[in-house]
Amino acid sequence: MAATTGSTSSGFTYLAYLVAFLAGAALLLVSARVAGAAEPEEPSYWMKKKMEYSENILAGLARGDFSAMQKNAKSMNGLSEIEKWVRAGSPGYKSQLAVFRSANKSLIRMAQEEDLDGATLAFMQLTQSCVQCHKLLRDASE
Repeated sequence: MAATTGSTSSGFTYLAYLVAFLAGAALLLVSARVAGAAEPEEPSYWMKKKMEYSENILAGLARGDFSAMQKNAKSMNGLSEIEKWVRAGSPGYKSQLAVFRSANKSLIRMAQEEDLDGATLAFMQLTQSCVQCHKLLRDASE
């Protein structure tokens, strides 16, 4: 079955299913603790909210709900604005935040334009920035 690039009003594209699955898997990996740790660390308030917004964006992508995508991406943008002061001293955080904000801004724009494929790509880039930032923060704490 070939991946389609156009959005459809009556169903989901193969690409949308694939991206939704990969994004969900990435979110699970981001929330998982490093193997061998004694006890999992409770996610911070900020992380819980970002996960909530990410899940809502993913649901919006799956349903083609551009309003939900835009609303949650804007909420995440506001949250990152506040959080940047909390983690300002972490090495490399500013550059990771710039990538995150760029992907999130693209997601908002694609949702406004009702471009499902563009929004899906922007969400994947957003997810990738989350994974890279968490990797950076883990490496810095070791």
